[in-house]
Amino acid sequence: MGAVASWCCGVPAPADPTCESLLRYSKATNVSTLVEIERDALRDFHTKFLLGRKLGAGAYATVYECDEVATKKKYACKVYARHGLDAGALECALTEPYLLKRMYHPGILRCRGFYKEPTTYVLVMEELTGGDIFAKLHESKEKLMERDICRLVKLLLEALAYMHARNVVHRDLKLENLMLESNGENAALKIVDFGFAVQLPTKDAALTEVLGTPGYMAPEVILGQPYSTPSDVWSAGVIVYTLLCGYPPFHHDEIQDVQKLFRCICYGYFFFDAPYWDDISTEAQDLVRRMLRVTPADRATAAALLDHPWFTMHATLPETKSEPLDVLRALKPLQSFQRIMKTRLSANHARDHAHAMASLVASKLSQVEATTAPIAIDLRRSTLLPTARGGMAPPTP
Repeated sequence: MGAVASWCCGVPAPADPTCESLLRYSKATNVSTLVEIERDALRDFHTKFLLGRKLGAGAYATVYECDEVATKKKYACKVYARHGLDAGALECALTEPYLLKRMYHPGILRCRGFYKEPTTYVLVMEELTGGDIFAKLHESKEKLMERDICRLVKLLLEALAYMHARNVVHRDLKLENLMLESNGENAALKIVDFGFAVQLPTKDAALTEVLGTPGYMAPEVILGQPYSTPSDVWSAGVIVYTLLCGYPPFHHDEIQDVQKLFRCICYGYFFFDAPYWDDISTEAQDLVRRMLRVTPADRATAAALLDHPWFTMHATLPETKSEPLDVLRALKPLQSFQRIMKTRLSANHARDHAHAMASLVASKLSQVEATTAPIAIDLRRSTLLPTARGGMAPPTP
C-alpha cells in the first residue's frame, strides 16, 4: 500500500458512538453516506504525515501545515477533536471530505485524504499559501486594477458554475473562504470550507435550513424560504461588490445588530456610493445588480454571468486603459463591519434571527398589501414606505 491509501481502502471500523450520533441526527443530508465515510476513513495519519506549524483555528477545528513522509510534499490539514463535536459539527466534518473528493476543478480546494484517529478526524488538503482575499486586500500596498478583480471574479464564477451544475450549494461563501493558491501575480482562486455545503439530489430540490454568515446570506435564506444555488450567487454578489469598492453592500450606518442587517438585505437596500464607485465601470455595476436581485428567480446564474460584457471588456482592454481602484481608502468601514460579517451562525442561532425577520416582514407587508406602490424600508424606524417612482426611498434623517 502506498504512502497514502486510496479514498475508500481504509479498514472499516466497528460501529461507535459517533456513527450512532450521526444516525440520530435527523436533519443531516445523506446520513447513510456520511456514516459510510466515517467508517471508511483512512487510518495512521501520524505515520504518513509530520505535523507542522499551526495555520489557524476555528470553533471546531485547527489547521496545521503537514509534510507527507513518503513524498516530502507540503499539505495543510484540518484537525477536529472528535470528543468535542456535536451532531451538527460532525456532519460538517464529514460533509467536507465527501464533497471535495467528488469535485475536480482548479477553483475548488483539493482533498488529499480523510483520516480517523482515536481522538481526531484529519482532513488533508492542498496548502494554499496566498492567504484569503480579505487579508490580501488589507495587506496590499498598491491600488488594484479593476481588471485584476475581474480576473478573480471570473475564476470564482467558473468554480460556482461547476459546483451548481452538480447541484452543490456551498451555503457559506464569503471573502474568508476564498483563498489564493500562491502569492504570484496570477495566482488561482480557490473556494474552501465546504462544511455547510450540500449536494442536492436534483436541480429542482431545495433547502430550508437557515444558516450562514449574516452579511452574505441571501434574502430567501434569511426568511426561511426554500433555496438552492441562487443563494450562492447572492453571496458571490456581496463578495464582488466588496472587492470593487472595499466595503460590503449592506453597510448602512444604522446597522448595529443582525436583525437590522437582515432587514437591509431582504429589501435589497444597497447603493453605489460616491466617491467609492465613481471610477468603477458601469459594466461592473450591472454585474453586481444581476447578482443581488432579491427574488431568486430573477437572479442570474453563475454560468450566465460568465457571458457578461464586463468579462469581455477586460479581456480586450489594454492594461494601460484599466484605471486603478482606490480600494484601500474604503477598508476601514469594512474592517469595522467584520464583527458581524465574520460571525457564522449556527442553524439554531440563525433560525432565531430568521423567525424574527420573517415575522417583521409579514407584519409590515400586511400593512401595505392594499397598495401597488413599491415598498421601501426605513431602517431607523423599521417601517415601510411606499415610493413614488418605483425605486427604493432612502431613510429620512
